[in-house]
Amino acid sequence: MTKNMADHFEMTEIKMFESRLNAIKEIQNNVMGVEIGQFYGAYAFSIKNIPGPSYNVVKGDSFSSENTIDKILSFYRAREIPARFDLAPQYANATSLQQLHNAGLYQSDFHATLYFELNEEMVGKTKDSSIKIRQIDEAQFDCYGNIYVEGFGMPAFLAESVTANNKVLYDKPGWSFYIASLQGEDVGIGSLYINDETAILAASAVKPKARNQGIHQALIQFRINEALQQNCSLMIGHAKFASISQNNMERCGLRMAYTKSIWTEAK
Repeated sequence: MTKNMADHFEMTEIKMFESRLNAIKEIQNNVMGVEIGQFYGAYAFSIKNIPGPSYNVVKGDSFSSENTIDKILSFYRAREIPARFDLAPQYANATSLQQLHNAGLYQSDFHATLYFELNEEMVGKTKDSSIKIRQIDEAQFDCYGNIYVEGFGMPAFLAESVTANNKVLYDKPGWSFYIASLQGEDVGIGSLYINDETAILAASAVKPKARNQGIHQALIQFRINEALQQNCSLMIGHAKFASISQNNMERCGLRMAYTKSIWTEAK
């Protein structure tokens, strides 16, 4: 692992977030309230009408210029959204961490970044022939959205907005979406983002009743195969540290690159 490689990982993730949020911004004249602030090397992502940290997050180098932290906090406070920093280790030092602490933030979690360099030896098959995975077309995003909210334990009434926020990416460069079925029933979803021969394992979820049957791992392997077919040389994955998602990525060949520290504003 080198700093240049870690920087590439972070910038690819930033490009994925930019692609997603800019697409959501196009919906009904930005009805969701999307804004992206750039502060030198830091990117502050914001969707006012989707509360929570999933899209309201800071990525990149938040310490590339003096007073950047104060500017970022002002950006979120003006929108009445708590700030969250996903801090990759190459941007952290004693001074920067002290700045976050002095600004009223605390380290609340860790998040794993995984990777591997793709080659033909990574091609694999689903162990269970009853698991089928297909790339979906535009008409199948309702199914995708329903599985997404159930898999992530979200309220069912959010399925419509989740569907819309993913469907808008259907024809955007780099994005692909998949549904997994088990014995003929649709039970899992996954997405893939590709930029400059680098692939990211984006969102993936499995219905609770269908877990522990190899579906999540099969979705990872399928997307690895897809990335190879699209001439990617690198695969990146993100997961909660030591989670089942991380374990399944490791079973498919990914290894730990680094952990990010998550910094949150104290209430």
